[in-house]
Amino acid sequence: MSTEFRPEDYIRTLSTADAAAAQEPAALKPQPNLGYTLLLLLVGFIALLVTGVIVTAVGIRLHLLPRDVSQLTHGFPKTNILIEALTFALTAMFAVLVFPRMWHRSFGEGIGWHRRTVGRYLSWLIPGGVLLSIVAQLLESRLNLQKEMPIDEFFRHPSDVWVVALFGTLAAPVCEEIFFRGFLLRGLAIAWDWCARKLGSTNESLAPSPAVSAFPPGSSPAAWIAAGIVSSGLFAAMHAKQLGFAWSAVAVLWLVGGVLTAVRIRLNSVAASAVVHAVYNGWIFVIIFFYTGAFRHLDKLGSR
Repeated sequence: MSTEFRPEDYIRTLSTADAAAAQEPAALKPQPNLGYTLLLLLVGFIALLVTGVIVTAVGIRLHLLPRDVSQLTHGFPKTNILIEALTFALTAMFAVLVFPRMWHRSFGEGIGWHRRTVGRYLSWLIPGGVLLSIVAQLLESRLNLQKEMPIDEFFRHPSDVWVVALFGTLAAPVCEEIFFRGFLLRGLAIAWDWCARKLGSTNESLAPSPAVSAFPPGSSPAAWIAAGIVSSGLFAAMHAKQLGFAWSAVAVLWLVGGVLTAVRIRLNSVAASAVVHAVYNGWIFVIIFFYTGAFRHLDKLGSR
């Protein structure tokens, strides 16, 4: 067999390689950035207004709610939870249907859901959530908190507590993790690296995390850390009103958010942080369940 080199063979090889490269998809940009995060927030706000108006109007029409709208701010926890649940559902529907078309990838891949990670680490995630809940409650017990807080409105009647327990364990953690650890955390990390480049930071400080690292690939470690601190603070601030703006209790939630962020970053899985969050909330309701005799003696909570 002749092994003589012919220029036309080299040209043909290059042409074949170029054609194959042209067929490969271009590298996808890191998503979701802050633009998508703000869009999701806007959609959620609109959904909240729409569902609030519709639920209130139907409730008044059916004589389930008072005609004086100002009275709805207290004493109707089921109505508030229904509005929140519908808001979450409408916002999630928009996100799942619209964003994948913009990102050119699935919704779960875009936000870093990675549910299979949960199966591998479930034996650590569940006790981790319980431990986090116990530590947070011990810290709060050391604080000089006011006796009455707005969140206590949800613990007046057993039926209300059951609704809150189910919603707070099954739905709220997933929705909050998708927004704070799926959208906001990633968006802030992308924004951090973008700003650092504009300010002329060195390339070394902006190098994406390597494949073997405590940080997910795509953004620099510094970006993940800064984004984690800010997003955890905003997560805690969102609950400030429920806690009567008791900032010491909000600080505890900031720490809780930091742990959830660490789980999401270390395992590169929003699903993992959602499990820890759900167990964290669920353990609180388990304690209340046994302390109040299956939610029948909620007056005991007033003596805490």
